[in-house]
Amino acid sequence: MKELSTYVKIAISLAVAYSFYPHDSSRQLPAFVSSPLTQLQQWFFETIRPRMERNVIAVPEAFMTTPEIIDNRGYPVEIHNVVTDDGYILELHRIPFGKRDAHRPNSTFQRRAVFLQHGMMGTDHFWLVPTSNNSLAFLLADHGYDVWMGNSRGNTYSRKHINLNPDKDEAFWDFSWDEMGRYDIPASIDYVLNVTGQEKLAAYFGYSLGCSVFFMSAAQYPRMNDQVDIMIGLGPTVSVAHLNNYFRYMAPFVNIYQLYQRLFGIGEVHTNNGVLHSVTRFICETSELGAKFGYLWLSQIFGYSDVFDKIDYYRLIGHYPAGGSANTMVHLLQNYNFGESFLKFDYGPERNLERYGTPYPPEYNLTLVTAPVFLVHADNDPFAPPQDVSWLKGKLGNLKGSLRVPSPTFSHGDFVWSPRVAELVHKPAIDLLSSPFIHKETYVHISA
Repeated sequence: MKELSTYVKIAISLAVAYSFYPHDSSRQLPAFVSSPLTQLQQWFFETIRPRMERNVIAVPEAFMTTPEIIDNRGYPVEIHNVVTDDGYILELHRIPFGKRDAHRPNSTFQRRAVFLQHGMMGTDHFWLVPTSNNSLAFLLADHGYDVWMGNSRGNTYSRKHINLNPDKDEAFWDFSWDEMGRYDIPASIDYVLNVTGQEKLAAYFGYSLGCSVFFMSAAQYPRMNDQVDIMIGLGPTVSVAHLNNYFRYMAPFVNIYQLYQRLFGIGEVHTNNGVLHSVTRFICETSELGAKFGYLWLSQIFGYSDVFDKIDYYRLIGHYPAGGSANTMVHLLQNYNFGESFLKFDYGPERNLERYGTPYPPEYNLTLVTAPVFLVHADNDPFAPPQDVSWLKGKLGNLKGSLRVPSPTFSHGDFVWSPRVAELVHKPAIDLLSSPFIHKETYVHISA
């Protein structure tokens, strides 16, 4: 391993400090502490931020929502809301047909549904970062599929609950990967199948954590395995024993991180409009030097990319990170500390005994994932390095095949922004799918 440069070490230190700071949803602190902090935050948003915005390198999609971006690209879009069994309200975005297609509701054929699930601390914007002919969501729509994109609990679009207030209730943020797999994925897929009246998805595409939560769901609910024709995992982050980005430097301090959140935060981290992210974003958007700093920061998370389009970069940092729970970050760090395994969240011996009946968190049985799985992975991926992907291949119950991206420099972030991602990943993956059309007499409507 090469010795890190001074600049990289500084960037890592800043990123670690950023990760530890519960900057948006803080507990009620004593007045002599909270009052100055509140005044500082208010001063920033009212005085400094507007001045900085005047210097921002304008990329319109950096300031649009996912539905607005879809519409801006000339595609139809729908917004749907799903309520999970534990009360979270998830926002799904749908592209029902392609840019050049006409919607024919009386047609004897129906477009088959596909579902796309993003990675950690992101949104479905991950699927829309590059140009339309390079973005998986738009490519699938233009190939004839009915495209649905999920949003995990706690992010920009799914920061809602039937009873809990995310700004005040600590209980809202008491979730990890487990709850996403147990509640979010089943609720989202059931909703899509109910609305479309189809028995199965033509495909489930997961990126990074989007793979993990599907495997968690399929391992717990046998029916989930029967609800997809194929699961395609891009950069699958399951075991992270060989994690190779700056998060591994945080892992030894996971207990301190949890204590810090309990003392000062209510469990929310990395919101898109928080003070620290806003400052970081505006630094990155207001100069060439800032852009280089921002790219260095992203590289410490996603890995280094040989080719990186500045427009895609500005689009991305307008949406990422998108917020989530501290426990989601903790779950990643725990998995790294536990080595080659795929465990439920570790609450500590006492709470583990209460929840699981053992002092240690149980492992997910990946042999119970019997849905056909196809993995796409890259040698230069710090989140899903070859050793961890190899471990995963040996555990899955129905692995049908895999594609090693034919580029030695392709990184985890390249699944999102590479100008060659359609050529290297998306088009080969789409070739695995069955026909995008189904005759209406061949499917059975699923009652609500």
